[in-house]
Amino acid sequence: MARDIFRTPLAEARWAHLIDPRHQLDRSKPKAWTCDLLLPNNNEKAQSFLLAMEDQFIALHGSRKRRAEKGFPWKPDKEKPSELTVVRFKVPQFQRRDGSLSEGPRIVDAKKQPWDGAAIGNGSKVIIAFDIYSWDGENGCGMTFQPRAVQVVEFVPYEQVDPTDGFEEVDGYTTTGSGAGDWSAADDGEELF
Repeated sequence: MARDIFRTPLAEARWAHLIDPRHQLDRSKPKAWTCDLLLPNNNEKAQSFLLAMEDQFIALHGSRKRRAEKGFPWKPDKEKPSELTVVRFKVPQFQRRDGSLSEGPRIVDAKKQPWDGAAIGNGSKVIIAFDIYSWDGENGCGMTFQPRAVQVVEFVPYEQVDPTDGFEEVDGYTTTGSGAGDWSAADDGEELF
């Protein structure tokens, strides 16, 4: 049975691991594609989206079921709780019966062209198409938003800071050129062995 597909409003992405799956905190769990979406609390479309997702929770679980502590995949932002709500998207990678691994979400650009594989950096503006996985546990019930497709409307490249940028070149050992690794006391006429 096909699940309903929902779409988020356009919003800022954070910690997007949508190209390659990443290890979860619990290493016994499979790798997963994940992304956080930052919804402004003062945005009408964002608030309508969250209210619609609360309605989906009731449609899936009923109004009398107890929601687990993490039953909603959103919460206030740690740094700006009065300004932003963070919505979490996650879909685990699984192995099929034939041994192949599942694919992650399909990613397209603003013109719906296939993505070029570049890592999506914080601050990129995206729309996420997702389905809802509902779950029920001993501590209550909840739902997980599983990303199926992502449209990148405004792209901010992921930039990794090189920790060696602060170093200056100095005289000393080098791994290139002649005499590499030739720093021994033998230069003083002493035998090492």
